[in-house]
Amino acid sequence: MSQVDLHIHTTASDGSLTPRDIVRKASEEGFKVISITDHDSVSGLEEGLVAGEEFQIKVIPGVELSVNHESGSLHLLGYGFDIDNSEIIENLKCVVNSRQDRNRKILRKLEKLGCLLTEEDVKAVSGEGTMGRGHIATVLIQKGYVSSVKEAFDSFLTYGGPAYVDRFRLEMKTSIEMIHRAGGVAVWAHPGLHTISLEKLIGMLPLWAANGLDGLESDYGQHSIALRDRLRVLALENKLIFTGGSDFHGDLKPDVNLGNGPEGELIDPICAESLIARLREVQQNLK
Repeated sequence: MSQVDLHIHTTASDGSLTPRDIVRKASEEGFKVISITDHDSVSGLEEGLVAGEEFQIKVIPGVELSVNHESGSLHLLGYGFDIDNSEIIENLKCVVNSRQDRNRKILRKLEKLGCLLTEEDVKAVSGEGTMGRGHIATVLIQKGYVSSVKEAFDSFLTYGGPAYVDRFRLEMKTSIEMIHRAGGVAVWAHPGLHTISLEKLIGMLPLWAANGLDGLESDYGQHSIALRDRLRVLALENKLIFTGGSDFHGDLKPDVNLGNGPEGELIDPICAESLIARLREVQQNLK
């Protein structure tokens, strides 16, 4: 197995490339396995799977969910589920409706702060994708209020920032069970990127494993090699798999390339191998 990347965003959420273009790019760069994991959206998966057959690359269906847990929220990656599963589709509709309401509240806060943006401005950037803070950040740049996505988040949109608005999230245990019922695997995304103490979150791993969590994303582009190695050990100690992804968004995160792992290393193919093996187990148990 050659290059892999199990955390990629497309125009179905806040990426700049279509699902087909992502698959074509991955194929041209020598990737053999990727996963499209748009935020709260499965709308790009059919196009991605068709493109996978066209370009002869394995595309694992995915989604990135924001979920609540005992002391806050985190992101959960669902992999390999039935993309037509009605339970997942209906729950994502609720999440998307909440996002739309949140966007309106953010725009009202930004207006009070002197940044005049409209829903139409943001929609022009998001296209058919799920509108989110990344699209709002892009419009802030276009209108000259900030010079970068980082500045937009640091100045306005980050958690606790002057234009931040919280939103509805699914519960973690419920989300894990939903993903399993659809034949998928649930993985904790980028453990090193949370405002809550990492040590506190790591302390919850045994409970989450008992609730059905399948794995954690150790080989993440913004993790250090030391953190990657520690997370791999924790995964094994808790009988979890470990996965890896770049969190590629295209133009939204121009410094992130497909396949980026910790400290510039490529994501280890073992991440895809362990995910595929766990998917076989879950799907066999459903028969």
